Amino acid sequence: MQIQDMQTFRLQALPARTGGASNEIQLVHLTQGACLLDNGAASSEGLYFIRSAASGQGVFSRDARGHAFTFTHDFIHYIPLVYELCLLGAAGKPVLRVENSQRGDTYELLNLIRAEWESDRPYRLDMIRDYLKILLRQIARCLPAPKTGYSADRKTGLVRQFLSLLDQQFILLKKVTDYAANLHVTANHLNTTLKELTGVTASEHIRRRILSEARMLATHKENYSMKEIAYHLGFEDKSHFSKYFKNASGKNFTNYKKELSMEA
Repeated sequence: MQIQDMQTFRLQALPARTGGASNEIQLVHLTQGACLLDNGAASSEGLYFIRSAASGQGVFSRDARGHAFTFTHDFIHYIPLVYELCLLGAAGKPVLRVENSQRGDTYELLNLIRAEWESDRPYRLDMIRDYLKILLRQIARCLPAPKTGYSADRKTGLVRQFLSLLDQQFILLKKVTDYAANLHVTANHLNTTLKELTGVTASEHIRRRILSEARMLATHKENYSMKEIAYHLGFEDKSHFSKYFKNASGKNFTNYKKELSMEA
């Protein structure tokens, strides 16, 4: 996570992109200046949800003032509503403007997030994640309900069903074929649709969800052992989990857990 003033945010280099969607979302509270929307119109002060960090810089005027809140995938521990907002941006709009009716509540939540970020209180990151979830729900309320009846919406529906199923069943289901069977589509169609609408394949979503949960458990105050974490995530034994974590993240889990404890 990162909070920057708009001058710093505009001047920083664009993040490296490896193809597909960015691994970050941003919320920008603009108090002065303008934001260039996808239709070419300039919009004034307000709150903006940016689904792709790389598309965020460059859309704000030089006199822009305010703050930009950047959240990485690892930080938010896989909040499905993030992808919902990306889909409701429909047709790939990179920037969504929050309506006036919701701004009071969202500004208050942003202030709470900023206060927690600048503090050294226990559980501050957990509090920020909780505030962020509420804030995203507030933003979702001011977006138009999705239309129905044509192929693009069927794809969106499939993505929503997959994300919901993933959040409920990632401990039991770890293969794309498992999810495809439950959703009555082919694995190839599921991967292709997820890649098209969210920027990453179904298999990558599954990998990220498992790793996010593993990382959250690794930082838990109960100090769970690798065996306990492996059991919680549905692996047969800790060696199977250790191999999966190494292949999926490129890191040894034991060393990773030690690094986290040193940072705490």
